[in-house]
This record gives sequence, C-alpha cells and structure tokens, in this order.
Amino acid sequence: MSCYKKFNKFQLSLAIITSIAIFLFYLLFNFNYLSNWIDEKGDAITYDYYVRLGIPKFLYNPHHVAFDWLGQKMYKMLKNNGYTGSTMMILQLRNLLISSIGLSIFFFLFYKISKKYILSIFIILLIAFSCAFWIYSQINDTAIIHSILVGLLFFAVIYFPQVKNKYLYSCLLGIFHAITIFFHQSDFVFIFVISFIILFANHFLLNKENALTYSKIDFIKRNNLIMQKKPFLKVYNIRYFFIYFITLIVIITITYYYIGIVLIGLTFNQGNAVAFNQFSDSTYFFNWLVLYTKIDYWGKGYEGNTLMKALHGISTYFYHPQLFQGQQIGFDIKNIFSPNSILPNFLYFFVSSILIFTILFIVPLYKKYKYILISNLIFLIVYVAFACWWEPDYREFWVAPMLSFWILAFLILNFIIEKLKMLQPLPNIFLYSYLFLLIFLLFYFNFTGFLYPNASIQFRKFEIMKGK
Repeated sequence: MSCYKKFNKFQLSLAIITSIAIFLFYLLFNFNYLSNWIDEKGDAITYDYYVRLGIPKFLYNPHHVAFDWLGQKMYKMLKNNGYTGSTMMILQLRNLLISSIGLSIFFFLFYKISKKYILSIFIILLIAFSCAFWIYSQINDTAIIHSILVGLLFFAVIYFPQVKNKYLYSCLLGIFHAITIFFHQSDFVFIFVISFIILFANHFLLNKENALTYSKIDFIKRNNLIMQKKPFLKVYNIRYFFIYFITLIVIITITYYYIGIVLIGLTFNQGNAVAFNQFSDSTYFFNWLVLYTKIDYWGKGYEGNTLMKALHGISTYFYHPQLFQGQQIGFDIKNIFSPNSILPNFLYFFVSSILIFTILFIVPLYKKYKYILISNLIFLIVYVAFACWWEPDYREFWVAPMLSFWILAFLILNFIIEKLKMLQPLPNIFLYSYLFLLIFLLFYFNFTGFLYPNASIQFRKFEIMKGK
C-alpha cells in the first residue's frame, strides 16, 4: 500500500501549476487586505515589540524560540535593504508567506493521494477561508507557522513505510519535528503520531518478504493465515525509532541549552529559580524552559465546562462572532437557511457528518487507509485533548487540531466518492455543490464581517468589494 499515487506528466504539470496559483492567489489577495486587527490577547503587539527591541536575551521565549527569531531575521534583512515601513507588516508577511506556501503544498499532497482535483481544491479552500486559519495567516501571532509545519510533518511521516533509506529518513523526521517544536513547544505531542507510524505501521501492511509466499495461497486461506500469525500489535523498526528519537532529543537539548545557558546566561541554581518564576525545587534553567506552563493561566481547560469552552473555540475557528442585519450569527436548526444561521448550520452538519461517518464506517475506512487512518485519528485525538487542556475557548489553539480534522474529512470524502463511482455523476454533483456553498459562506461571512472591516486602508489596492 502506497499513500501517494504516481502522477503522469499531465497530472504532475497540473499539480505544480495549481500549487503555484494557490500560493500566488492567497499571498496577493491577503496582501491587499492585510489586517489591522489585533488579536484578543494582544500577542501580536507583544511579538512586534520583541522584534523591534532586537529580541534582547532575556526575552527569548522558550514556548516558540524560532518564531521571534525568524521575524527578527526578516526585519533586519529588509531594514538593511532600505525598507522604512512598519515592523508589524514584515512580521505579518512572514506568516502570510508561510501559510501560502503551506496551502500550495497541502493541495499537491492531497491531489497526489487521491488524484481528485476538485476535491483537493475544495478542501484547500475550506481550510484557507476558515476564520482562524485566515486571520492567523495575516496577523503577527504564533498559531499559523507551527500548524503548517505539523501538517506537513504528518504528510511526511505517513510516507515512512514506503521509504527505501529509512535510516536517513528517520534522521530527517527528527530534524523536522525539532524545528516544528521550536515554533511551538506543544508540537512535542506529535511524537505519539510519529512513534505509532514508525513502530507499528508495518503491522498493518503485508511484509515484502512474505508477499511471494502469500500470493501462491488461496485468497481466503491467505487471509486466515495472516490473521493467525499476526499478534495483536507487533512492534517494528525499533532501530529507526531510536534514530528519530535520538536526533530529536539531541537537537532540542543542544538548542535549548545554548539559548538558555550560553546565550541568556541562566544557571542550574535552585535559589535563582524561586526568585525567577516562583517555582521551587527546580533549576533556574528548567523554570525558563517551562515558563508558559507555570504561569498558572494556561493548562486549566479541564476545570469547569470544558465542552462549552471547546465548542466556542471551535466555532470561532470557523467564523468570527458577528451580527448580520442586526442579529447575532448562531446555530439554529429550526431556521436552516436563515441568513443568521445558515453558516453555523452548514458547518454543524458537515463536521457532525464527518465524525458520525468515521464511527459508523470505521472498518471499511480502516481497510482502505489502514495505518494512515489510525495515525490521523491519533493526531486528531492528541491535539484536541491538548487544546481542551491548554486553552479550549481560544481559537489560536484550534488551528493545528483542525488541520487533522480537514485531513480526516478529505480521506472520508475521497472514500465516499470512490464507493459511489457507479452512481456518478449525481453523488459528485451533490457533494461538490455542498462544499462549494460552504466555501462561499465561509468566505462571505469571514471576509465581509471580519477581514475587510479590519483591513488597513493602505493595503486595499484592488478594492475588490466596496465596504464601510
């Protein structure tokens, strides 16, 4: 089983041209309406302040050490080449550039998995016009870069079973994962996904050394033989796992040691640790390393009504709370097509349908996708659990978990289209019409109700639509 299909020359050309078009469209369109909005927590201003100060040593943030560093490098490069504009715009463009590249690569990989051009395009547009992904592509905050990286890391690691040089690839996965963590410490939890694929993916595939033997046996007997010989869950590739894990730990350890001990000048003195972060029985360096988790603000998501907080965070991932014709937009099953409820209603139906379909058809889905489906569900569960624990009512922390949901939705829709191919074109017409309408609604409400009103007037070069 190969997760990526081979392209012919036409498909490869189409994939490359479309990927470039997606990159240019998202970059240029958003540049025209670059947001003047400041996020709910004021983080955008804080990170701008860090960069303008030159990121003094005591401000290196262990939670995302690479984020401000990359912004500083772009800031210095442009300033040294004559740029005289605002710092904030440089930092916004850093995020927009990476999100545009990420969307173009995601399309290429979706298309390579499915060879379904329209489906791949539509999934990308659903991601691109969801409010949180869209706004964090424009403002100076940490959510978008690490989410793009962790999404690409998922697409990279599911290819592991097909790789010929697994020693090198394991090392590269360790490097890639470390870079992702440097943009957001929370991405360390992706180790569960990588560990599962490296150690257990082969359990769900037919071993090459047994393929010839099994091919000579009757189909039913072959399946029975495989079931009899397989343990419940067999571990493979331990050596490759250790290469990945050691690479990851060595890079993280050296980097944090250099920044914390050499660059900033922290110590392993417990007395200093108490004065620094009011966290006793630890070292000064460790206190800095876990700075965010000890502020006593985050990590309390499971206190109180977690479900309602999570539902709020997820809803604001899709659309910004707003009024339409003087009434609040919100879910209302009694008025499906009402202008004030059509977007939440359509989103509720879409998300719940994907989750229900996953539960009801988990066996046939597993037979088609095998370890890819399981690893995607691990990705979804781990990141949702973290988001619910960390800060469930804040959309920033739903950008990465929702990428795992979009991948799941893509796999399921691809499965449905293939299973109903005998009834085509009616299933495709219905499905694509629904997705197109959902894309339009996301674009309309997020652009007219949030993006456009908050776009700085100096960036409105095309004036695509006349606003307030």
